[in-house]
Amino acid sequence: MLRLRIYIITFLFVTCFFVLLSYFVVQTSWGAKIVSQQLSRLSSYTISIGKVHHSFSNFYELVFDDVVITDDKQEIVNVPTLVVGLDKSDLWQLTHFNYVTVIDGTINYIHNDGKSSHYNFSANTLKFVNSTANVSINNGADELSFTQLNGGVKPFSLSGENKYQFDFSSQSVLVNQISIKSLLIQGFHRDDITTVTNLGGNIDNGFFVSKLKVLADNSLNIDQLQLHNINLQSTEEDFLDKYSHLLPKSTIKQLSIFESSIQLPSFLIEKGNIEATNIRYDSQWHFDQSAFVFNADHVVWHDETFASVLVQLSSNNQEVTIEKVLAKWNKGSINFAGKWEDNSLHLDQLTLSDINYQLPEKLELPVLPSIFRRIEVDKLTILQSLLIRKYSDFPFTLYNFQVSGTGVTLAKDQKLGIFSGTTSFKSEKGSFNRVDINYPDMIVKFDAENHASLTFSVLVSGGMIESKAKFDPLQNEFLSFQLNAYGIASSLLEEWKIAKQPPKTMNYSADLHGKLLPFSFSGTFSTNGKNYIINSEH
Repeated sequence: MLRLRIYIITFLFVTCFFVLLSYFVVQTSWGAKIVSQQLSRLSSYTISIGKVHHSFSNFYELVFDDVVITDDKQEIVNVPTLVVGLDKSDLWQLTHFNYVTVIDGTINYIHNDGKSSHYNFSANTLKFVNSTANVSINNGADELSFTQLNGGVKPFSLSGENKYQFDFSSQSVLVNQISIKSLLIQGFHRDDITTVTNLGGNIDNGFFVSKLKVLADNSLNIDQLQLHNINLQSTEEDFLDKYSHLLPKSTIKQLSIFESSIQLPSFLIEKGNIEATNIRYDSQWHFDQSAFVFNADHVVWHDETFASVLVQLSSNNQEVTIEKVLAKWNKGSINFAGKWEDNSLHLDQLTLSDINYQLPEKLELPVLPSIFRRIEVDKLTILQSLLIRKYSDFPFTLYNFQVSGTGVTLAKDQKLGIFSGTTSFKSEKGSFNRVDINYPDMIVKFDAENHASLTFSVLVSGGMIESKAKFDPLQNEFLSFQLNAYGIASSLLEEWKIAKQPPKTMNYSADLHGKLLPFSFSGTFSTNGKNYIINSEH
């Protein structure tokens, strides 16, 4: 019996010795290397652990130093300090833990259509302290980088199928080189829906806040999105298109943008404000049942500057009602109202007042965006404006310039111009190619073939000119141009570049045809019962 006791005591002593030996060996670098090798064999990754620590005061806690996990492509995890709290109910299984804390770590995550390439483990609490996370999406085309990441998930599972809460903050976030500071995101996941109760961050000198849900199909249902004092600048014209693909299928119930600016090569908004409701995005923007109010101190589009801009819109399915558009432009004002549907803009009225507009040297009107394939105006009005062209080949000035039109088509196939309707042009005085004129008056009417009939009269140097013409705007050509002058020297035709060296007379008529720009006419000049041939110079 005594010998049996000695054997038992000896056995227990040896067992305790090896247990203690293993305990202390594991906490050495050599022991950590052995653990790393065994864990690597159990997974498809290479796992390296610098050292393992344990304290009896925290009996169920292990601390791992310099944990590095790599695959055949990259380093996935690099954690200087990893704290693992074992599950007391099952100490020996390695797929669930009480808590896991990542301190000063770096996580590189590659999104593969929702399939994770990392360990399949869970924890009652997963926590990050001053860590960095780099997330690659869209097959590596886009990257998100989080630095000084703090916070955690309760409980955590890589499958993401269970209920959990999350609370994270990050000192800095990069989204394809767009910097977001002091990001905060809080919320919970339940029934395949992730609810973000608080999302916010700083961009430059501004900030944004939002509340949203991520639905089971990964689409976003955004209850509220507010942006304050956001200022974006880019030398790339397609800047917004480059980032729009990052946005999944989304619905925005309320969008508010305050005191924000955007600057692109041909587009600028300064101190803009937007209030919009019920906006959808699915590869393109939809405004089916939406309301939209926009105002800005300045808007620049293709070198045209608009100030004090106000736009009020509402939509019903594919039709947009333009309730009001107001803006200051070229020292005057512009306002209009109407509807937009099927890439066509129909305005009830378009009014410009006190405009001071200088025509460019080459009148090359820009091609409009495809959303303005056609523009029609029921009532067109221009009041008390100034129209100037200063260039030496044919300068002109029209003071107190006024226009009145009905049923006018101002754009066709995305090209600006006048293509239909009846329009009258009047001015109190002015000059054509440095020749003073008074009370010029012209009426333009279009027929069924889209040819324009022009009736024109003007007082010049105590005399008068009357003319009638038919013009084809598509060919930039006068089909006919009949002119009668009373008490005006025929040299006026040369000064106005209509005819070169016409016979000298004070009363005459001309029957011409030819191009408008540049002037190039041919036909017959008549005076005192005689006819003369006028040949085109081009």
